[in-house]
Amino acid sequence: MAFDYGQRRIGVAIGDRLTASARGLVTLNTRDDDTLERIEALMLEWRPEALVVGWPTRDDGAPTALGPAIESFADRLGRHFGLPLYWADERLTSHLGRERVRKRGNDPGLDAHAAALILEGWFMENADNA
Repeated sequence: MAFDYGQRRIGVAIGDRLTASARGLVTLNTRDDDTLERIEALMLEWRPEALVVGWPTRDDGAPTALGPAIESFADRLGRHFGLPLYWADERLTSHLGRERVRKRGNDPGLDAHAAALILEGWFMENADNA
């Protein structure tokens, strides 16, 4: 399961390591009091083997200002769920996620699509370990 953490929203995606594919599940509001409970419900439903969190960097590789908040979020996930946690480069995922957004129906939102791209990128980079 992958997460694209932002100041206002968290995109959540699930993937299959055998096919190295992922799909966005939902976009959560970070300001909602039940965010961790909603993630827990997704964990119970999908039973992931590991967690992948997107890590944003600038073009020069330096972390962005959002880094400490993402680290805090990932630390809470790791402590709460006790699953292996991995970091993945998330540069350009929001931009590329726009191509996956559907204008109709039950679209999970841009941030969920970005989380799917984060997970697919992680699968590709870790094909031998996934």
